Amino acid sequence: MSRRKARKPRRQRSEGAGKVTIRIECGPGATVEVVLPGYTGDDYRQAKEKAQAGDYRAPEIWRLIRAVDAAVDHEGAAPLDPSLWGDADFLKVLAYLGLVDKGEWGAADDAAVAAWLGGEGADDGR
Repeated sequence: MSRRKARKPRRQRSEGAGKVTIRIECGPGATVEVVLPGYTGDDYRQAKEKAQAGDYRAPEIWRLIRAVDAAVDHEGAAPLDPSLWGDADFLKVLAYLGLVDKGEWGAADDAAVAAWLGGEGADDGR
């Protein structure tokens, strides 16, 4: 007779359950990890696929941006409103999140990421 324990059946995750941790580069050798509660790995993969396909205004992208904004929310700060953004704004945020190639990246970009994550002087996250 085998003494192995019977495996418990896996619990089905409810819709909207999940927690994704993303890494955001804030400059040479500086990375911040941000936990996105309620955001799934599938959500992240879909956003990454849309970003790499150049569909910056896809709902999957908006959901990711809002999840990151909520995760780094600073008391009293207004939430980001991607409906007012142009493609260049989406591209810059997606580069911050590592979903698209950064291309040219300078000190001003590093400062913008640090401000967004730290809440210092960033009013719109761009």
